[in-house]
Amino acid sequence: MPDPARSPVRRLPVPPYPVAPGRPLSQLLTLAAGHACVAVLSLLRRAPSRVTETLLRPALLLYPYLRPRHASRLRACFAASPFAGKLTLAGYYAVRLTLLLLGLKSHGRGAGNGLSALGARETDPGPRVEGMQHYLAAMESDRPVALIGLHAGLFEELHRVPPPAPGKPFFILTAPAFSPPLTGFMARGRERNGKRILWIGSKGPRGLKAGLRGAIAGKGVLALMADQHPGPSGDCEFLSLWGKVKAPYPGRLLRFLADRDFLFVPVSTRLEADGTSVFRYHAALQEPTPESIRGFLEAAIAAAPDQWNWSYPKIRV
Repeated sequence: MPDPARSPVRRLPVPPYPVAPGRPLSQLLTLAAGHACVAVLSLLRRAPSRVTETLLRPALLLYPYLRPRHASRLRACFAASPFAGKLTLAGYYAVRLTLLLLGLKSHGRGAGNGLSALGARETDPGPRVEGMQHYLAAMESDRPVALIGLHAGLFEELHRVPPPAPGKPFFILTAPAFSPPLTGFMARGRERNGKRILWIGSKGPRGLKAGLRGAIAGKGVLALMADQHPGPSGDCEFLSLWGKVKAPYPGRLLRFLADRDFLFVPVSTRLEADGTSVFRYHAALQEPTPESIRGFLEAAIAAAPDQWNWSYPKIRV
C-alpha cells in the first residue's frame, strides 16, 4: 500500500475553512449569532417535543414566502424527480421540522435515546438495524473502512450507531459551522465513545489530512457523506440523479480513499410512519464509482423521498 505520508497521485481536496471576517465588529457579531443559535437549539432540545412542534408548525406556512427562491428551487427539484406526485412544500417542511426536533433530542446521547416519535416515549430501545453483517465483515477485512451516508432521516445516527472496533480509530468528517460556539455544540454532540471529528479545512491534528493518516495506519473508520461537497460550487463535482437532479458529491476524496485501499460501506437511515428509526448497512462497494454512488443515493432517497435534505443549496436541476 502507498505510504500515506507521501503526496498522493490524486491530491486531497482542501475546501476553504469558513472563518469569521477579520474586522472586530464582524467577529463579535458572528460570535453573538453563534451563541444565540446554541441557546435556541438547547431550548428546543429540552422542551417537550409535542409542544415545540405545535408551536412551530404554523411558521411553516410562512416559510415559502420568506424564502421564495428556496421554495422555487425545491418545487423545480420535486418536479424533476420521480416523486413529483408525492412531494409538496408543506409536507416536506413538516417532515424537516420533525426530523430536526428528533435530532436535537438525540444530541449528545447514545443511539436510541430521544429518538422516539413525537409525543411517544421519551426513550426507546434504539433503531432497528439491518445488514449488520456488512459492517462486521468490513471491520474484519484488515482494511480501512469508509462509511458513506447521506443527509436523509435521522442522519446523526449514521456515525452514532456503528460501534468502533477496539483499538481502531473512528473519525467523523464534517465541516465547521459559521461560528465557533455552534461548532463546539456540534462537536459535543458527535464525539462520543472514542469517536473523533475531522474538521474540513483544518490543518492541525483534527484536520482531514492528519486524520486520514491515522485512519489508514490504524485501519480504522472514516464516516462521510456522499451528497455534500463543502466549498465553492465551481470546485464541486455533481451526480445527475434520475438524469435530472444534480447533487454534489466528494468525488476527489472518494477516489483518494480508493487509492488508499479503503473498503466502502454505504449506510442510510429513515423514520417509519410508526416512529421507528431504521438504520441500514448496505453491501460494501469495492470502488466508489459515480455509477455505484448514484445507485446508492437514488435507492436510499426513494425509500423515503420526503426525508432527504432537498434544501441543501447545491442540489438543483
